Amino acid sequence: MRSYFPYIIGAFAGALIAILLSNLFDVTGIPQLAMFGCLPALGGALLERFVQRSSQKY
Repeated sequence: MRSYFPYIIGAFAGALIAILLSNLFDVTGIPQLAMFGCLPALGGALLERFVQRSSQKY
């Protein structure tokens, strides 16, 4: 279960970014759905990869 924490934190950060961008640029409809679908998954994947790469260096 502990190995999922980086992905969960990254997905949460991606969701927060999606909320901020949606409110900042007043995005609605299909672009908003795409943003809320892609940014949490992208944030989770990037943070998980970053944690894996940093743990392999040591």
